Amino acid sequence: MTSTAQRSLIALALLAVMAATRSHHFASVLGPGDASLAAFFLGGLYLRRIGWLGLFLATAAVVDFAAIQSGVSSWCVTPGYVMLAPAYGALWLAGHLATGITRSAAGLLRGGLLLAGGTLAFFMVSNAGFYFLSGYFSDLGVGEFALRVGTYLPAYLTQAFLYSGLGLALGLAADRARPRDAANA
Repeated sequence: MTSTAQRSLIALALLAVMAATRSHHFASVLGPGDASLAAFFLGGLYLRRIGWLGLFLATAAVVDFAAIQSGVSSWCVTPGYVMLAPAYGALWLAGHLATGITRSAAGLLRGGLLLAGGTLAFFMVSNAGFYFLSGYFSDLGVGEFALRVGTYLPAYLTQAFLYSGLGLALGLAADRARPRDAANA
């Protein structure tokens, strides 16, 4: 069982990585891409409670607002931005359902499928929200929009799997390094 202090440390680490990579200013210096997808998946896996999801959503919005204030384009912030909440919620749910994924090869496969499904749900919900609610695509059909944005799906999946794999490896290493009391030995 994860204690409140452990959950708080996990949340702090995930939020820090998300903030550092989500901000276009820091991401250009750090090089890798946005870790938000993995942060929400791992948050659902390790933190579980829905209250944490609210904190993650608020943090993402604050980081986006700060990036815009520092000169990053606000082109993506439209009425469709609200669809990020259910989109990230899908990733949180996927992580929540992935309990015990590191206990067996079958668990890892199930976790991978849940991560892929959560990422696909995120991609579809966030892009549909942008398409239908942004006001930018009145002359562009749904099919053509889907073809255009579909080219980005492999990068979303790659980043989600790389960051989630790293997060799982760090979580396993931390768990193994933690001293066990005599009752659990």
